[in-house]
Amino acid sequence: MTNYKPFGFALLLLAGAASCDTTVVNPGPVGDDFLSDRNAAAALTAGAGRALSSAINWVSYTGAAVTREIHPAGSTGSFGITNRWQAGELAADDADNDTHWEQASRARWLGEEAVRRLEAAGPPPAGSLQTLTAYNNVLQLAYLWAGFANRLLGENMCDAVIDGGALQAGATVFLQRAESLFTKAIAVTGGTATTMLAQSTAAYGGRAAVRVHLGNWPGAIADAALVPIAFVYNMPYYNIGDDAQRNRIFFSSGNSRESGSAYRAHTQWNTWHLLYKYGTATPTAATVAVTADPRITIGITTLLGDAAIDCCGKVPFFPEAKHLSSAAPIRLTSGREMQLIRAEEQLRASSDVTGMAFINAARTNAGAPTITNINLTDAWRLLKRERGIELWLEARRMGDLRRWLAGATPGALDALETVGALTSHLTSQSLCFPVSRSERETNPNVP
Repeated sequence: MTNYKPFGFALLLLAGAASCDTTVVNPGPVGDDFLSDRNAAAALTAGAGRALSSAINWVSYTGAAVTREIHPAGSTGSFGITNRWQAGELAADDADNDTHWEQASRARWLGEEAVRRLEAAGPPPAGSLQTLTAYNNVLQLAYLWAGFANRLLGENMCDAVIDGGALQAGATVFLQRAESLFTKAIAVTGGTATTMLAQSTAAYGGRAAVRVHLGNWPGAIADAALVPIAFVYNMPYYNIGDDAQRNRIFFSSGNSRESGSAYRAHTQWNTWHLLYKYGTATPTAATVAVTADPRITIGITTLLGDAAIDCCGKVPFFPEAKHLSSAAPIRLTSGREMQLIRAEEQLRASSDVTGMAFINAARTNAGAPTITNINLTDAWRLLKRERGIELWLEARRMGDLRRWLAGATPGALDALETVGALTSHLTSQSLCFPVSRSERETNPNVP
């Protein structure tokens, strides 16, 4: 018997929009054969999507603290940033890291299990309760959720373990699985035209990002060119009184912005994002000169964080405003990210002019001013900054920093996102999450 809670997660994820119903119904234990019935496909796939949203919630928040996308501002307990994370340390012996590994691994397993059962069931016969169109819609979405779950692991985990198996050094296996799953999603046809177009385009975007990490630049560029610059594919969240479905980044700094969220656990104070936006470390609502880039949005208040932190005591509370509510979505892929992939490929070929053209295309689409008269080294610096702006608070920065470090690429990072004299809270900087302590204690194949 299998304890399974199907979620009415009827997703209509189109370019630039996402909506769903997450009403929960628990029928109690059900037979495993019920889950192999193709008519359970929507519920299986909904569960995979729900698990992925929870995993992104955890990885994006803690990863943002370590990569300095946010700055600690208070509590270390509920919705807080622990003392070890504040110092930049993601250690294998730290049980507080267990949730990140467990949630991300669960999302991968559920996504791949939904795919396995759908493939085994096959298309519905004539007269079935499920139409062939509905089956293909759900099959493609299952491939997509499983692909993005593997990408999340590949970009953010140090090593891999698959279903109780042995430790595999590095996270390449997750990226390879993601590439295969996105490829299968692209191959699905026969569904609703608008749904197929949105999901296929998202799969091209996801595969392009994965191929960057795998070093397959020709493949990444081919995929990126197929994603329109205005395309956006989101993971939805909901403010329905359930912590698992809220946007955790917003809720942990919601304060008075939304009823029920009184936390001030993080801030943009002492981050390069604040300096980029306002040109000063101490902006006030009356005196700031705003940089014309709508991708970075930060609230200016006279409040302090909700508790003293080790490095600095109580610090100014300047909350991120990219996510404006607990129901704010988190992007999974976008056309502007694809422009930056194309820019990086050109910079790797020492073509700063063409590289900057792609960077400026993304900036223009976002409503930011163009940048001119840049040499190759400075173009690399701007590329790294642009990805930091575009993918801010989306669980993407850690993977970028790790691959640029491994490749010894030119272009300096901002001092405020590294360990150094200008950094107030990092004493080290882990750039990936370790295999969890819980996995090591329960899996005999992992030392």
